[in-house]
Amino acid sequence: MNSGTVAEASAVMQESALLQVFSASDITAVPGSDAFWKQIKKQGTPLLTSRADNQCGITFLWRDPQGAENCSPYEAVFIDVYSHTPHPTRQLTSLVRLTGTDVWYWQTQLPADWLGSYVLLPVKNTQLPPAKSAQQSSSDVAAAVRGWWINLLQQSGQADVLNLRAPHVDGNGRELSALILPGAAVHAQLRDEKCLPAQGKLHHWRWHNALLSAERDVWCYRCGTGRDLPLVIFLDGQRWARSKGFFAQLDALTHNGEFPPAVYLFIDSVSSDVRSRELACNPAFWLMLQQELLADAQRLEAFSSAAQKTIVAGQSFGGLAALYAALNWPQRFGNVLSQSGSFWWPDVNEEAGNGLLTRHVRSSAPVLSELNVELQIGCYEDSMLGVNHAMHDALNAAGAHVSFQQFRGGHDWLCWHSELLSGLKRLFSVI
Repeated sequence: MNSGTVAEASAVMQESALLQVFSASDITAVPGSDAFWKQIKKQGTPLLTSRADNQCGITFLWRDPQGAENCSPYEAVFIDVYSHTPHPTRQLTSLVRLTGTDVWYWQTQLPADWLGSYVLLPVKNTQLPPAKSAQQSSSDVAAAVRGWWINLLQQSGQADVLNLRAPHVDGNGRELSALILPGAAVHAQLRDEKCLPAQGKLHHWRWHNALLSAERDVWCYRCGTGRDLPLVIFLDGQRWARSKGFFAQLDALTHNGEFPPAVYLFIDSVSSDVRSRELACNPAFWLMLQQELLADAQRLEAFSSAAQKTIVAGQSFGGLAALYAALNWPQRFGNVLSQSGSFWWPDVNEEAGNGLLTRHVRSSAPVLSELNVELQIGCYEDSMLGVNHAMHDALNAAGAHVSFQQFRGGHDWLCWHSELLSGLKRLFSVI
């Protein structure tokens, strides 16, 4: 059998498996027909097939707006399933076309308790990855692919329009789709998709500080009533403040007694460059926040200035920054919620737990007894697990009250959203 025959046989097998999924999903129309897409739109994607080994078969679909291959300029439809598909610098993952139709598809298997985000990236022939040359080193090739991929996300990244769940956004405002399998341990507020109007008191303004040289949006939101209320500071606050229904979720948790009345402060991280400067253990950011921003916010809402009634919450670099703030200004920040903290900093290749902040905690005498820390990390964050475990051990040895939560998920805003609400409830219970 020649290579062409092998490829043709493989394609036939793949298409046969796809048609079996359609049949199991009660999709009866001819693939690619208007009736087919009407059925798909009603059922929603991705299509799920239960398995006996605690896995789910997953079929992703994309409809080519230009039709079949003989009249369409699309050369590929890349997909990034967070914590599942390989990093694009190692291997690109693309849907394949069902021959002679406008149907693109990709099939995989995932644990039945999967929770995560994904994004689709259809590309034309002018958007294909950079060609490799024999003169390029592997690091140069990886850098070129990484730059191409970042541009592609900005130009072509899109949520799955056939997914029945509304898209959510990452820290840069890009829309992503959610894949929440039936066994996923997800907060009830994420399962309930009703987008209710916010009931609390919202303030929104632009904050400019000459020393930081970055003007940004800030939101201050009060749930409930009272004075001397607890304060929660959200780093990468634009992601939460602009997330549909997040304020209403805080309202609901306050109304049902899971959260106390509190004030929430959301601080925009502006851009990737500004974020990497300010959240990487930068004292100027925290000094200006205390000297100016907190004073401005306190004139609007009566929240507590006590460290034991203040929570700082952040993700990735934000998780690093939140703990940095509490270690350096314990008189103001007494509670930390660090999700997937970048405790490798400043060496991105550090995995053994010898990051700068961890070494600082190890060198401390057991004097952190007033500090409450919740560390969270996803089980699929391979390179991050070691540095977070090391930070937990260092904090514990230094006398801090530290909780370590390993969730089923990855380095993913969807996972962080669910765990953020659970983590805040635990911290609120001790303040």
